[in-house]
Parts: sequence; C-alpha cells; structure tokens
Amino acid sequence: MLLYSLLGISLIAIVVFLFQRNISLKSVPCIDVNTSNVQSQVVVDIRDYNNISKELVSDAIVIPIAYLKRYYHEIPSKNVHVVASTKLEKNIGIRFLQKNGFRVTGYSLSECTCTNKSADIAF
Repeated sequence: MLLYSLLGISLIAIVVFLFQRNISLKSVPCIDVNTSNVQSQVVVDIRDYNNISKELVSDAIVIPIAYLKRYYHEIPSKNVHVVASTKLEKNIGIRFLQKNGFRVTGYSLSECTCTNKSADIAF
C-alpha cells in the first residue's frame, strides 16, 4: 500500500512539473517582429552576436542568451518581445524572463517555422 501511494505521489509530481514547464510557453504567441504592435514594445534580441549581424532588428536591446542572467536588469520595461534564433534559445530566454517578473508578449525566430504566425494580436 505504501508503495502505491509513493508511486502516486511521484506521478503527480512529474505531471505538475511537466505542466508548469510547458504551459507557460504555450501562452506566448509567435509574432512577426515588423508589426506595429511589436514596434511599441521593448524588443529584446537574445541571439548570439554572430547571428545578429545577418538580420539586425532596429531599436532592439541586444543581450545574448549567455549574458541574459547578468544584464536582464537593463531591460527598461516589463512587457517585452523576444527575438531568438532557435527554439531552444527562445524557450530558455522566455522562461528566464518570466521567472524574473517580465511579461513576454510574443517572440520571433530568425528562421521562423511558425505555421500560425500572427501579425495582429491585441495586447
């Protein structure tokens, strides 16, 4: 009986962990960085410096993902839009910013594979 209760508790802990880990990113939409909604927000570019030179986003705060922990306090607004190069970089950056009190309203990928990219999302 004790074994079943321990197994049940560990299963619940795993489900809660996976839910918290994945649900926060599902609410962040993929938005084109050139839309008018994004231009009025703070754009944080977390790509590496060698990837930024290919497609520079105007008026973006450039903080590579490796330096985000050190320099996130330099982001002036709590509503941000994240520009990343890969899905892994996007996930790490969004989770870190959300954990530190930022509201990530959207993201853009350099090589976007979004099938439901939205240009008009009301915030």
